[in-house]
Amino acid sequence: MRKVKNKKVIRNLADKSFKASRTRNMIAVLAIALTAMLFTALFTIGLGTLENFQRATMRQSGGDSHGVIKDVTMEQYEKLKDHSLIKESAACEILSDGVLNPEFLKRHVELWYVPEYHYPHRFITIKEGTAPVKADEVLVDDMTLRLLGLPEETGQQITLSLQLGQVDPQVVERTFTVTGILQSDPALNVGFVIASENYLTEYAQELKGSRDENGNVMGSGAGNIQMDVNFSNSWGIQKKLDQVITESGFSVTEGDPDYLASNANWAYISDGTESDPVAMAAVGAGLFIILLTGYLIIYNVFQISVIKDIRYYGLLKTIGTTGPQVERIVGRQAWRLAAAGIPLGLLLGFVIGKWIVPLVLARSSYAGGEVEVSLNPLIFLGAILFSLATVWISTRKPARIAGRVSPVEAVRYTEGAGGKKKEKRSTDGGKIWRMVLSNLGRSKGKTVIIIASLSLSVVLLNTVFNISGSFSMDKFLQKYVVSDFLIANARYFNYEYYGMAEEVQEKNLTESFIEACQEQDGFEKGGRIYMTCEIALDPESYKPTEHVLEDKNGDLYYMRGSTKEPYWKDENGNYLTAFYGMEDYPLEKVEPVEGETDPAVIKEKLVTGKYVLGQVDVDDNGKVLKDRIRYHAGDQITLVMEDGEERQFEILSLIKENTRLTNRNGANFAFYTTEDVFKEMASPQFLMSYLFDVEDDKEAAFEEFVDNYTTSQEPLMNYESKQRWVSEFLSLNMLFTLVGGVLTLVVGVIGVLNFVNSILTGIVTRKRELAMMEAIGMTRRQLVRMLMLEGIYYAGITILVSLAAGSLLSMTLVRALADGMWFMDYHFVLWPMLPVFPILLLLGILVPYLAYLPQRKESVVSVISREV
Repeated sequence: MRKVKNKKVIRNLADKSFKASRTRNMIAVLAIALTAMLFTALFTIGLGTLENFQRATMRQSGGDSHGVIKDVTMEQYEKLKDHSLIKESAACEILSDGVLNPEFLKRHVELWYVPEYHYPHRFITIKEGTAPVKADEVLVDDMTLRLLGLPEETGQQITLSLQLGQVDPQVVERTFTVTGILQSDPALNVGFVIASENYLTEYAQELKGSRDENGNVMGSGAGNIQMDVNFSNSWGIQKKLDQVITESGFSVTEGDPDYLASNANWAYISDGTESDPVAMAAVGAGLFIILLTGYLIIYNVFQISVIKDIRYYGLLKTIGTTGPQVERIVGRQAWRLAAAGIPLGLLLGFVIGKWIVPLVLARSSYAGGEVEVSLNPLIFLGAILFSLATVWISTRKPARIAGRVSPVEAVRYTEGAGGKKKEKRSTDGGKIWRMVLSNLGRSKGKTVIIIASLSLSVVLLNTVFNISGSFSMDKFLQKYVVSDFLIANARYFNYEYYGMAEEVQEKNLTESFIEACQEQDGFEKGGRIYMTCEIALDPESYKPTEHVLEDKNGDLYYMRGSTKEPYWKDENGNYLTAFYGMEDYPLEKVEPVEGETDPAVIKEKLVTGKYVLGQVDVDDNGKVLKDRIRYHAGDQITLVMEDGEERQFEILSLIKENTRLTNRNGANFAFYTTEDVFKEMASPQFLMSYLFDVEDDKEAAFEEFVDNYTTSQEPLMNYESKQRWVSEFLSLNMLFTLVGGVLTLVVGVIGVLNFVNSILTGIVTRKRELAMMEAIGMTRRQLVRMLMLEGIYYAGITILVSLAAGSLLSMTLVRALADGMWFMDYHFVLWPMLPVFPILLLLGILVPYLAYLPQRKESVVSVISREV
């Protein structure tokens, strides 16, 4: 076969055919633009939210380094830093166990040394002044200066009360000169003071105090070096950290003498996304829905266009055009339409995504920080690739139809024709409703596409509301709160309450604060919690479980990294405990998991003074950590009071650890009894916290009162409220509904466009057919009724399909999702679809009616003669 250079001819034919289909082009460009817009919005929201979450999380985690190797010595650091995987590292050293100025009760402040070259990685931004050089020079953040009542000026002096050590802490007062002022992060309730390298030299002996003679860490605090590490990329961070440690001659196995602990920066989502199937499934589902939505309309547009121009393609075949050349003509038109629609979609999608990202962040725990949505090339690259893939997939079949049709078939081609038809004989075959059913059946593919595109948005809408309606506030709040309010000394919220006699006056809750709350309008009920560490467990009476570790001398210990940490003991060799006394209200909140579970029986037996409750540790999801069970219900123990008096108890039940009921100090043993028994054994002065509820309609006013009271009346007191978690839950629900609603709206618009396009082009391609029907006696009013009835049938079938698919999806996918999410409680709903159904019926009536209006002005003869 001779090769003919006809590419230019094919291009000309494609371009002229393109110009002749203006209506098709407008609808196709809009369809492609909407598809590209959806992809772009999805990528913008996803990547923009990810970037801002990551930036905010980096601030909370302390920096943007990929990982940290913890508690190393300078000798270990020198061996580790030269590993080939490490691109950059820094030895950052914490210089005190706490900064105890009373002004910092409600905002934690830390003293650090960070090498100056590493400042950007720790988000240390000097907004005024210079880095410190001398041992008595520091950088201070602006919020810390304000809390100290000082102006934001360099050159002034500040005095800090530094805690050194934890087991036997010492407090020293040091005065520093401020050489620079740092920008504080409003979303991070932590202040930073940065010292110079000369501070390390000046106080070298002091900073060795956190290690024993073998170099083992005695506890977190002054002198501990955190090695920040950056690799060439953020993939597989933990694996790289382990490789660096092992290849440098150390171990990653806890308990080994040369063990080094490390962890990846949890801000880097890339390090572990492969283990998050829920996130990956959500992204995949979003991409699939958009691709399917785009396919439905783009495919339908081109299928209808090909069918409309099928005679034209048949004529091209008669003059020698091959099938592949016809396919190229259709494909060239598709790519021209894509070139026009995709840029518009990219612009609209980015604008919509940039609008939604701040709304996403405003309804998250990162609210308040600066929000940036960068022009990330990945957003546009991903959107372009997926949009082009959708156009390619959607136009393949229509192009093949055009390319494979023979000239003879093209001349007599009728949409939906094909195969043998059974001859029907009836006296009522001319009824309009029968004709409508016949018309719908002629092109089953087009009918399925229209119904699928309309049903998709309705089902998606119902799914969004079904999921958001299954969000359970009760389950969400159960994890975070046990009462409407919790009040205590500010030091309690800084994990500084231990219930020791020498410090209790500075750290306990005042009765005046409780009375002020009780007298406030709306107060319902509450209860006090007392706690002390001055009641110990007699080791002779304690029988360790199989989960408790013992050394060869019989001493109990637990592993913290590579260090054996012994159970805390007092000077008499008794194990220290956290001993709690509770009034009735908080006692009702405990959750027994072993032994007696009836609250009434528990209270009745505790009152006798012969029983206590033992605490067991739980994980983040509230599940009991069985390998940390230290005793069982029924065990007999002896508790020793401060004056040496002993008292025997039986452990009545094991109850779950609940940080809203404890002092959060991580004691090895924790026991609970009633208020009266506690006062008999200790003292009322150990008043740790108070829980209470208020009337629902008074919560907002009550929170305002408590906030004002802790600011102006008793600034050493502080509080937590349920309202914070309620707001977070509502924000989560609103966020899901907002994003899902926007997606549903765009999918719905595409579905309606598909319906309008199908009806409009169907009427145009059936001009001759409709004219023939009018010629044999059918009135134009009957024709309009027939077309409107077709639209109603489309709407009716869509309603039935939506109801069936929505119910099936709800009872399968949504139920499975609800069962797997701790804060969801499945509820079957269909009501979100009901308001949409009348709109579908209205569209089914109006669209055919309006589409046929222009045809009424043409005569039957002119239509038939033009179409022949």
